[in-house]
Order: sequence, then C-alpha cells, then structure tokens
Amino acid sequence: MSTTRLGSRSGPPEPHGSGFTCSQLIAAAGVAVAALLVYLCTMYPEVAGGDSGELVAAIASGGVIHPPGYPLYSLLARLFIHLPLRTLAWRLGLMSAMCDAVAAGLLCLGVARWSRSVWAGAAAAGMFALSPGIWEYAICAEVFALNNLMVASLLLLAVLYTDSKNSRYALAAALVFGLGLSNHHTFVFVAVPLAAWALWHGRDDLRRPRAIALMASLFAAGLLPYLYLLWAGSRPAAVAWGATNTWAGFWTHVFRREYGTFQLAVAGVGSQVPGSELVAAWFSDLFRQVGWWGTGLAAVGFVASTRRTEWNQLGAAVMAALALTVLAFAALANLPVTDSLHRGIVARFWQQPEILVCAFCGLGLATLARAFRRRAVVPALAVGLMILQGALHWRRMDRHDSRVVRHYADEMLRVVPRDTLLVTKGDLITNTVRYLQVAERQRPDVRVVDQELLGFLWDRGRLAALYPEVAIPGKRLGPGGFSVKDLFDANIRRFPIVVCGGLKAGDNSASSTYEFWPLGVCERVYPRGEPVDADKWLSESEAALPRIENAQQPQSSWEEIVVRDHWGARQTRAAQLINYAGALPERRPYLRLAAVMLQALVRDDPAPPALVYKTLAIALGRAGLQTSEDRQQAATAWREYLRIAPTDDPMLPQIRKELERLAQ
Repeated sequence: MSTTRLGSRSGPPEPHGSGFTCSQLIAAAGVAVAALLVYLCTMYPEVAGGDSGELVAAIASGGVIHPPGYPLYSLLARLFIHLPLRTLAWRLGLMSAMCDAVAAGLLCLGVARWSRSVWAGAAAAGMFALSPGIWEYAICAEVFALNNLMVASLLLLAVLYTDSKNSRYALAAALVFGLGLSNHHTFVFVAVPLAAWALWHGRDDLRRPRAIALMASLFAAGLLPYLYLLWAGSRPAAVAWGATNTWAGFWTHVFRREYGTFQLAVAGVGSQVPGSELVAAWFSDLFRQVGWWGTGLAAVGFVASTRRTEWNQLGAAVMAALALTVLAFAALANLPVTDSLHRGIVARFWQQPEILVCAFCGLGLATLARAFRRRAVVPALAVGLMILQGALHWRRMDRHDSRVVRHYADEMLRVVPRDTLLVTKGDLITNTVRYLQVAERQRPDVRVVDQELLGFLWDRGRLAALYPEVAIPGKRLGPGGFSVKDLFDANIRRFPIVVCGGLKAGDNSASSTYEFWPLGVCERVYPRGEPVDADKWLSESEAALPRIENAQQPQSSWEEIVVRDHWGARQTRAAQLINYAGALPERRPYLRLAAVMLQALVRDDPAPPALVYKTLAIALGRAGLQTSEDRQQAATAWREYLRIAPTDDPMLPQIRKELERLAQ
C-alpha cells in the first residue's frame, strides 16, 4: 500500500496497524488540550438556557431526561456531578468541554492518518473545535458533545480499518455504534453508511459467522446503558420525564413516540417544513461555521479522497454519511427555520455533519499542499486557519461571566408569593427554575407545574407523588382531558397561582373567568370580578420588575430572549394599566402613568419592538392628547410604529389616518 502523502510528492513513511507517529500523537494531544483550555476560558459559570437546566436537575435528582433519555450521557454525567468543583451546571459543562476536546484530538489523528499530513489533521480538528456551532454546546451542559465524540471515534476507527484491514477496528466500531445510539439517535445516520462500507470493504473477514456474532454482541453491549432508564424510572425524582419503569413507557421513551421518532416537537408545536428549506438553511449555516474558505477546502478534500483506490470507498462512505445526516434530518425535522429561536434549535443537530465537513477540510488542505514547494507554507496555513476560526468567534462564544439565564430564574422565584402554584410554559422558564430548586435548593415551597408536561398521561402520577396537595382535575391537559381553567378552578382557593411563559396555545378557557396581572416576567392569576387594589399592585409590580443585566447579548441566544423579556415585562405592566383604566374618566390618571412608563421604555430600550410604540400612542390618545406636546409624542410614536410595523396589521390604514389628523 502506498504511503505517499495525499497531495504531496514525497514524505516519510507512515505507520500501518495500530501505531501512530510521535508527531501525530503530539498534534492530537496539542489540539485537544488547546481546545479544552479555550472551552474552560469561555464556559458558562452557571446554568445556560435550553435543555441545560433540565439535564443538570434530572441528573442531580436521579431522574430521566427527556426522550430518548440519553442514558450514556446520564451515566457519565453522574460521575461528573460529584466533582468538588464550582456549580453543578459548570461540572456538566466541563464534561461537554472534555468530550469535544477529545473529539478534536481523535479527529486530528483520523485526518492525519488519512491524509498523511499532521498539519492537515490539526487544521481539521481546530476548525471543528472552534466553529461556533460546536463551541456553543461545548461550554454548557448538553448532550451533543458526547455525540461528537462518538462520531469522531467512529471516523478514526474507519480510517484505521482502511489502512490496516485489521478486524479489531471493525469490532471496536460495532461497540461504538451501540454506545453512540445510547446517547443520540441521529448517530445512526453516520454509523449505518460506515457500517455498510466496512462490511463491503472487509467482506472476506467480517462476513464470517464468528465475526458477525462478535460484532452483534459488541453492538448489543453498547446499548446496555438503556437499562439505566428502567432503574432511574423506578425511583422518585424531582425532575423526571416519562414512565420508563414500565416496558410500554420504556419503549415509548426510547423511540420518542411522544414527539415522533427523529422529530423535534410534539404535534401542535411542530409543523411540516419543506426539506429543501432545511437543506438550504444547513448550507447557509455551514458558511457561518467554517467560512467560504473551509467550504472550498472541504470540496477539494472530497474530490481528493476518491483519487486513491484504497481510500476512495471510505471517502464515498463518509460523504454518504454526511448527505444522509443532512437529508434525513431535513425530511424528518418539524421545526421551522424562519425565526431565530427555532433555527437555533435545529442548528444544534448540524454538529454531526460538521465533523465530517471538517475532516474533508483537512484532506483539502493536504491536497493543496502540493501547490507549494516550501514545506513551511502548509503549517502556516493550518495555524492560520485555526487562529482565524478562534478570532472570528471568540467574542460571541465567551460566556465565562454570563449569569443572565440564572438571574432570570432567580427573579421569577424572588417575586412569587409563598406556596405559589407556578404554572410554566417553555424550556427556558421551566428548566431554569427547576435547576435552581434542585441544584441550589431555592424556594422549595413553590410548586412548578409545566403545561407541556401536563399534556402527557404519565405527568399526573409524577405530580401526585411530588405535590400531593395540588389538585390535577383529570388525566391530562389538552383535548380529551382538562383545560387550564379546570386547573385554576381546582387550585385557586388553595394557593396563589402565577403563570410564567403564558398559557398553552389554543387554550383560551380561562380568559372569561380569570384576570392576569403582570408580576415581573410572569402574571398573577385572579378570579375575574375579584377586586384588585391597583395602587397596591403598582407598588408590588414595580418591585417585581426583573433586575437583569440588559446589555446586548449574542443574537439568537437564550440570553437575548431573557433581555427581551426584561423589557417586555415593562411593556406588559403599562399595557395592564391601559386595560384597567378602560374608558372610565376617574381612571384616566392611570393612562397618563402608562404613557410615562412607555416613554421611559422607548428611551431606555436599545431596540423597542413595534408594539411598544403602538401601545404608547394608544395610551396618549386615550389620556386625551391635552397638549400639543402630547399630540407630537403620539404622532412620533405612530411614525415609529409604521416604520417597523408588521405589514399584515389590519389597523395600518386607520393608523395612517390618525397620523394625518395629528399632523393638522
């Protein structure tokens, strides 16, 4: 077998079999250590948004994570959670950092062996480790870094098997296949093409009965972590999902039947999204991750991988895995990518194909090396690519001092009355509040009931064990079960009720019976018609306004959503005053006060949404427009609203007429 460097005319001989050269091992270790140091310098010190709070709280309380349960992650996380280091969230962030750092080292070894260029391996690993999509989830508690480690391990084993045809690498890959599926279902899209390639490439050895039996046994051994779900589901836990202590509940959980297997959202939340739209979004995101230069190198690398007979099948298999990952996910995912929040959720699953793209980037760099006669040019390009990748994204990825999400949950728990029934909606709210309750023992008197979880039959039993004093008026929340109004009716005389995140879409049952008065970023629930002291509420709601750092946060991040909620609480408070005042002359001073609140919001918020201007103009108009200054301020507010207003607002013609009247 030729040992010529891919893309160069000559070079020192490379090892075959299990050995790596000293330079390869040094490069891999160097990249891994450098990546880990970068991650540690930029890691969240506290809980992050999304699923992070749930993961930490579930592990800390011994519960089961949302489907498919991620048992391999859970078992490893139970080790990290006991480290005597900083916060629980930081410890699981450390686990993510170590997984992605080791993945970078393995990717370096694999590409260096494939390309016969240590610098190509280092460049591929560096671009992977420092791309924002990888970096963002390497610095917080998340399941994706472990999946990246599994993909990098499988790719390295495939390279070693191609180079040596030693069946032990195929056997090890069978174990990794099972372990990968014990963490993340999407791993199958990489593993199946590589498994098919290995069975064809090593058909003389791997199709023998003994080899097949060994691989099947190792694959099954890799799936054994799923037994953890049966054990964890049989124990009471403060944060848990599903009924995995029964076989029916176990298989429902493992196959994500409540979501739809390989889908991202339950029915009613997700929607059918054209696959072409998701593929286009992936290509767009790829340029953000590795730049046009990385995309070009990857294209060159794929072409180069098919030029040598002993490697062209592996190149085709890796490309098939890349295509299958992108296309299959595009066909099955059911979240839109038109808004930044959902696009960010979908983009988390593009880390897996990104590893393969970065491998091709390394191959491309090795191929282009033959265009340079001076050997120092290739190391310079490799180092330059890694520095460029880090410099471009460091500022956005640096979360070493980011406590915004944690403070968001702090503020919710700070303002709710004692013994509150806290009815939540949304991962950001539910997961962060439960994290503080479990990990830091904050406000155990607050009973957290999530509306989405109440839609599942098993949640009633979990709540009955956790909060026996809370009345659940049926089997499940939603069609065929009880409504939000029924939940309020059963508990309004037992506890103060506060809603955070709004009510479940489509359930308007409580609107005619209950009123919702803003309390920070949440709302206190009162029976309609029950007198509310507006002046007392004004004082209490002012004290409840969130005290959150409102500096500009990274775009499309959970921190950005927190800051928008910080300003939104002020707008909602003013809007409540307008609704309370109505058309009653004796309440007109409240309209003037609402206008003052909104004027301060327009002044202080660096990017007020259109609704703030609309609400301000309405408040001024209902207050009477008594002075020319009032008329001028109302006209200014309407102009700003028209500048950024939604084009489908049916009130636009009426607003333009009002603006003409004010200008007279």
